[in-house]
Amino acid sequence: MPVPSDLEFRQISKSFGRNHVLKGLDLTIPAGSFVALMGANGAGKTTLLRLAGGLAVPTSGTVTVAGVDMRKAGPGLRRMIGWVSHESLLYADLTGRSNLRFHANLFGVADPDARIAELAEALDLHKVLDRPAGVLSRGNRQRLTLARALLHGPDILLLDEPFTGLDEASASRLIEILRLLHGEGRTIILTVHEIARAYEGATRLIVIENGKVGVDRAVVPNTSTELAPVQQLTTRPALIAPPNLWRAAGQVAAKDLRVEWRSRDMVGSAGLFSFIVLITTSFTTPPGGGTQGVTTGILWISLLFAVLLGVGRSMGRESADRAIEGLMLAPTARESVFLGKLLAGMIMMSVIELFVVPMFIVLVTTGQMTTNALELIGTVFLATLGLVIVSTLFSGVAAGSRLGDSLLPLLVMPLVIPLMIAAVETTRRALGGATAVGAVGVPQWIGLLGGFDLVVGVAAFATFAFVMEEQ
Repeated sequence: MPVPSDLEFRQISKSFGRNHVLKGLDLTIPAGSFVALMGANGAGKTTLLRLAGGLAVPTSGTVTVAGVDMRKAGPGLRRMIGWVSHESLLYADLTGRSNLRFHANLFGVADPDARIAELAEALDLHKVLDRPAGVLSRGNRQRLTLARALLHGPDILLLDEPFTGLDEASASRLIEILRLLHGEGRTIILTVHEIARAYEGATRLIVIENGKVGVDRAVVPNTSTELAPVQQLTTRPALIAPPNLWRAAGQVAAKDLRVEWRSRDMVGSAGLFSFIVLITTSFTTPPGGGTQGVTTGILWISLLFAVLLGVGRSMGRESADRAIEGLMLAPTARESVFLGKLLAGMIMMSVIELFVVPMFIVLVTTGQMTTNALELIGTVFLATLGLVIVSTLFSGVAAGSRLGDSLLPLLVMPLVIPLMIAAVETTRRALGGATAVGAVGVPQWIGLLGGFDLVVGVAAFATFAFVMEEQ
């Protein structure tokens, strides 16, 4: 049975720097309401919806959904909410069907394929489901976005200007779906610019003025317009328990690997970069063992930049069309996103290193050197793990910055200096380099790598959700 889904905003203020968008706003939206939200550009309509969806936190005040403070709510509460924004929250390189199946699995839809077929019928998506989302027109992408929001049959539907890009037939179909959902007791809040749209289904009109509620009145919806009936739409699909932390992480990683398989972005660009660095090094390094520390340093610099390039681009795909918000809205622990991206990053870096490290041994080291394979494999694994952990965390920070990807090296490189020193020295010794009398042994360097990974990994896991919350 649905849970009563009242929305309450108590003394809500929200500021972005010196820009005060909401100023002590009070508002109660009972369960089953159909609200049209209006206001000038920048009045705070989108901000209010983001607060209701748990995608932002107020500067002060409290937002409650079904009596639960959104800042204290567990992941399960997010399954009550469906979200439609200006961006699609979809992955451009995946087909519409793959996008919907990914989100259906995260939300615990019992039969994803049957639910997708229902929504494809209701929203006329059959012709675009098997095309990459990135090549779709604005209208088709918007209809796919609506399908994503309706997959799990949410009790609260938050729509930010949902009619943008829709033709009249699609807009008519959306109005009919919203009326159907409202008739079954769902709570619907949508922002609109045209007053005519506000009267097509809403029973309450709220206008935001000067950061507060300026107008709040009941309206009589215009039901005289004849709309085409919506066929084959089950408003409440069968649901199962959402995936736990590890299963959700696996789904995020699998999604990243599917995207990479289609785009060849990370492995192709990062692998090519490392290849060029090694080829250049092989021609510019004089023969002999005296420069082995320099060459292993170049190896790890190339791998560091490969990680920065690959992980940065991976998070960049999450920023495109705000796909990261789709992950933040899922009813799973947000730490699963960090674990999933960490796993995918390690797998993709392993593919690169299986090619780059043997090439380094062949091109740069001398034939007389002996290689301790166990030490080399352990060093590469532990050092790469540390680099990917730090890069995954800070790529979230960089994605929300105006500097974008250019900020990532500035954040990562100072932190990984001890990791790089240990990786260079351990790699040199694993390749047969000489050890000075009284020098720190390989086990101590390996311990430093492992300790770095443990400390930074725990810190990144604990802070990732906070870092991404306002992105």
